[in-house]
Formats: sequence, structure tokens, C-alpha cells
Amino acid sequence: MELHDNNEINDALPDPNKFRQQIATMSSQLPAILDDFKKYYVLFNKNPDYPDYQQMYQNVKSNLNNINSSLFMLSNDVQSNTDSMNKTLLKTDIKIKEERKKNKHLKSRLGIVEHKINASSELISDYIDIYDTGYLRNWGLFLSSIAVVVIISKMYKSPTAVVQPPPR
Repeated sequence: MELHDNNEINDALPDPNKFRQQIATMSSQLPAILDDFKKYYVLFNKNPDYPDYQQMYQNVKSNLNNINSSLFMLSNDVQSNTDSMNKTLLKTDIKIKEERKKNKHLKSRLGIVEHKINASSELISDYIDIYDTGYLRNWGLFLSSIAVVVIISKMYKSPTAVVQPPPR
């Protein structure tokens, strides 16, 4: 992935400070709205016929619903941005692995190792390959051993022929 691709990705995603600011705004509004809700809930339930209490209760309830829907939308935005970042990181990881393979191949063709750090990472990579092949070989031996045992047991468990006397 090239550098300008990363800049395009960063430009496409919103600024995280925007999310923080929206959360801070909502969390600063919430305590006052909850206090009003408690107050007008009690007053409305004590005097359900009084229209001012009913109107104030509905207004505060509407404010709570607005904050709830705003938080839901904010949560969805954060989740969608997280998903897109995860997809981008997965693609980038795949490209990095491909480039590492190319780099390893090119280094082996050139026969150079420049620094101790590179040498150690090459050794680690070699040991990972050795482990993977040994792991697969061990599983192959295990499964082939089981197959041989099954075949031999079937050979010795074949039905015995009943010998019939010759006809007279």
C-alpha cells in the first residue's frame, strides 16, 4: 500500500476528537435532563390532570429520547468506522506479508544480510517455516499410522471361510 493510500484512508475517516466532543456534550447535558425528568415524573404522576406538568414531562421525555437516539447514531458511526479500519488494516497486513515474502526472496537471491536485526528476523522466519513443516509432517505420520493400523486390523478380521465336507 502506498503512502497516498494511507492519507486517503485517514481523510475518509472522521476525526476521533469529533466523537469525544459529542460524547462530552451529551454527558454534560444528561445530568440536568435526568434531574428534570425525575422532578416532572413525580409531579406528573401526582397531578396527571395539570397540563403544565404534563407538557414539561413530555418535553423532558423527548429530550431524553433525543439524547438516546444521538448516542445510538454515534455508536453506529463509531462501529462502522471501526469496521472500515479493521478491513483496511487486514488488507494492509496482507500486503505487508506479501512484501515481506518478496523481500525475503530477493534477499536470498542476493545472498546478503545487512544488519544483526535483519539476520535475527530471517532466522525467526526460517524457524517458523521449519516448525510449520515439522508440524505438518508429524500430523501426516500420525494419520498414516492410524490408516495402517485400520488396514491391518481389517485384513486380520476378514471372515473365516467355513470348510464344508465334500459331497458323497
